[in-house]
Amino acid sequence: MVDNRELKGVICALVTPFRNGRPDTDNLQRLIHAVRDDGVDGILLLGTTGEGPSLSLPERETVISAAREVSGDLLVMAGTGFPSLPDTIAATRRAFELGVDAAVILPPYYFKKVSADGLAAYFRQVLDEAVPAHGRVLLYHIPQVSGVAVSPDLLDRLVAFDDSRIAGVKDSSGDLDHCRMLCQRYPGLRIFAGTDRILLPSLQAGAAGLITAAGNVIAPLAVEVYRKFLSGQSADATQVRLAEARNLLDRYQPAAAMLKRLLELRLGGAGWEVRPPLEPAADEDREQLLEALAALELPDSPQWLPAARAR
Repeated sequence: MVDNRELKGVICALVTPFRNGRPDTDNLQRLIHAVRDDGVDGILLLGTTGEGPSLSLPERETVISAAREVSGDLLVMAGTGFPSLPDTIAATRRAFELGVDAAVILPPYYFKKVSADGLAAYFRQVLDEAVPAHGRVLLYHIPQVSGVAVSPDLLDRLVAFDDSRIAGVKDSSGDLDHCRMLCQRYPGLRIFAGTDRILLPSLQAGAAGLITAAGNVIAPLAVEVYRKFLSGQSADATQVRLAEARNLLDRYQPAAAMLKRLLELRLGGAGWEVRPPLEPAADEDREQLLEALAALELPDSPQWLPAARAR
């Protein structure tokens, strides 16, 4: 944990490397060094991109421990949400014991059409049993995947219950209007956009930053937008390039599969497997993506992209 530092900036939602079916901590640490060099402010472990729902509790502990060994001054967040309340409590408690700066927690995502009162009771119990006094929680809003929204009704209840440990929202809806609404309605919360496509307008609306899967491979673009915004420079042109690159990446889903194929080129070596039910992205899809990224002629391309095209 970085001295309870403010939660803000460009946060890379890391993939979880696997080798022979197990988390590959060597490649994870190499990736952390790489995105730090890209200029990111922090990392998110075990989110959607990190295949978090596919990892066991002991595996999650292994991943967080390995990341903390090399995270240095980076903010470290970890996904800790399960459908099971006891598992969410156990994962969240252990993540804070291992030194994360924030837990990013999905609503329980099996039962649908549950009430805001029921969801609030779930999160209150997590806060009571797993989150220390200094701990911070981001609620994870990704209804198109989880099927359960983090609604204003839920947020109102949780902020009223504990407005210090409920620190913010990771808004992965992809809806700029929704992100703006959160920023306006909850000025005391840290709202993070979950897609690069809306980074600049979300910052202009008051968002704290971005949590980005694309940061595994094109973080410098998002970092440039964020830093230009902070310094008062125009970031419009960079935002256009960032959105174009993100749109290309989003053609290939699930994102983790293609990102790992790109990381094979960026960092080399084995250990970039996905875990079933995900399947590896096809060679031809990767080649098409590399060609499309090259066609953008990004003047500030990450250094590994030209080398990948020339291999």
